[in-house]
Amino acid sequence: MEFYRKNIDIQNIIKTHLNVNWLRPEKALWDTIASILLKNYEIIPPSLDLGCGNGFFNFITAGGTFSLDFDWFKNVDLEGFWDNRDIYDVCLNDDFKEFIVDKPAYSFTYGLDHKKNLLAQARGLHFYDHLIYHDANDPLPFDSESLNTVFSNILYWLPDQGKILLEISRLLKKGGRAIFCLPNVNFYDFCPSYKWRETNSELLRLINRGRSDCLHWATTVDEFGFIAKNVNFEIVDHHFYLSPLILKIWDIGFRPLSCLLIGMANSLADDKRKSIKAEWIETAYSFIKSLYELEKQSKEEGGFHLFVLQKF
Repeated sequence: MEFYRKNIDIQNIIKTHLNVNWLRPEKALWDTIASILLKNYEIIPPSLDLGCGNGFFNFITAGGTFSLDFDWFKNVDLEGFWDNRDIYDVCLNDDFKEFIVDKPAYSFTYGLDHKKNLLAQARGLHFYDHLIYHDANDPLPFDSESLNTVFSNILYWLPDQGKILLEISRLLKKGGRAIFCLPNVNFYDFCPSYKWRETNSELLRLINRGRSDCLHWATTVDEFGFIAKNVNFEIVDHHFYLSPLILKIWDIGFRPLSCLLIGMANSLADDKRKSIKAEWIETAYSFIKSLYELEKQSKEEGGFHLFVLQKF
């Protein structure tokens, strides 16, 4: 896999993602790999982050960093974890300006999401010019041919890939680009918990915790290229990423015990918590860096696609 098409400070990216996701290092690993790939592409305004969530991923990808005092895991509601509730769909802090060390090199014109609490968190980054509360299953609230760039890593959460691609094509100007992160059809083979129903496994169900319900479809290069061409897109770049090893680690990771880890961390005094967090980041960094190097060297077809489409 070719990741070094730009001079990128790998250590800074890993540690920045770990600073946000220190109790979920497997998520920091996934986000690091995706960020490094995405840094190769320019986000030309007017731009849309479709399904922006709390915005942290793209904020970091754009070069934003936080101080060690920033701790996202204080912004949770642990009740309902074992019933598969989204414990992060809360907003206990809506301005992170005091924690921002490095501002991102660019911003998005628009961020759109269907969760108000996540949009409130995204507002605290001062990274989006406009934030829009909207369900992406419905027609998107933008004029035709009004955008130059659309990014999304949540299209597979929407049931009809042809419908959303047609809508994104409508929004983009001729020559505009859409950048998508999408699951490959082999994703299910690399993540055993996503097969909990067909294996009737209670263990895999507990590990999966409802994630499989959010993944409505996966695709191949040829299948996605065919659908894209029908709505005036051509594929101008493509990468496989997330090797079998990385996804097997991510599929389990610390997620099953994250509720307990977060609760334990939230019981600590601030100084003690900060000290442990710093040590945790330094320790986890060595593992993430080594796994990233294995990902970079992998010759296997990854479980995710990065597609760059251009409207013709």
